[in-house]
Amino acid sequence: MKKTPVIVMLLTIVALCAAQAWAGQSKWDQIVASQALVVGNCPEYPPFSFRNTDSQVEGFDSDFARALAKAMGLEVVMKDTAWEGLVAGMKKGDHDIVISCMSPEEATQASKSVVMSKPYYRLSEIIVTRTDGNDIASKEDLAGKKVGVQANCTSEVAVDSLAGMGIEPSEIRRYNRNSEALIDLKNGRTDAVVVGFAYAATKVKGNTDLKIVNDPVRSVDIVVVMDHGDDILVQKINQAIDTVKKDGSFDAVYQKWLAL
Repeated sequence: MKKTPVIVMLLTIVALCAAQAWAGQSKWDQIVASQALVVGNCPEYPPFSFRNTDSQVEGFDSDFARALAKAMGLEVVMKDTAWEGLVAGMKKGDHDIVISCMSPEEATQASKSVVMSKPYYRLSEIIVTRTDGNDIASKEDLAGKKVGVQANCTSEVAVDSLAGMGIEPSEIRRYNRNSEALIDLKNGRTDAVVVGFAYAATKVKGNTDLKIVNDPVRSVDIVVVMDHGDDILVQKINQAIDTVKKDGSFDAVYQKWLAL
């Protein structure tokens, strides 16, 4: 049966009213109504996040997100998102928050209109070199060397900060992904790569070609990233971080993925 113009008009009004009611809710109200926390995450950075042999996303980020959601009485939905689109996707509404080993600097580089939780982890950016070389034993030894780094991340900030320490690499090669930088290092096209310690440890473990230089170039805080104006959500996330730190949930996730 065809809908009459009056019925169509009524349905349109109902839909508009529902949309307006939803739009008037805070982000936290919307999350509570859906009973799910949607988390943007880029699964390309083990052990924080990666795809296992069954193509399932796992790692510290997803387990930490589930612990936070449980503390808030919510389910969690992990949204696989390219690194470059994490903040933009959140602001567009594709996901509620970002948990993807992201620092405040990386978040604000993507958008000035974001807010962050309290730090929940401290990440050190360290040096990886080939095992057959002994001329790099500290960050000072990067002077005059070809250094590889992933662009648009805390590792790049760390490498760029070398100049302020009076350390001038002969060349800085910037890559889309850490994996590309490590391939060039293995093949002798660079002398060293600067990357997060946990990621480096994962890649070096069982790999006789590479080694870690235990002299951090720089350390940064890691936070949960949210959209500007989500003040109640920030408060709820911070409370959840406190809860998982106190009840042992965070330690369990840390020991599973980050303890070396």
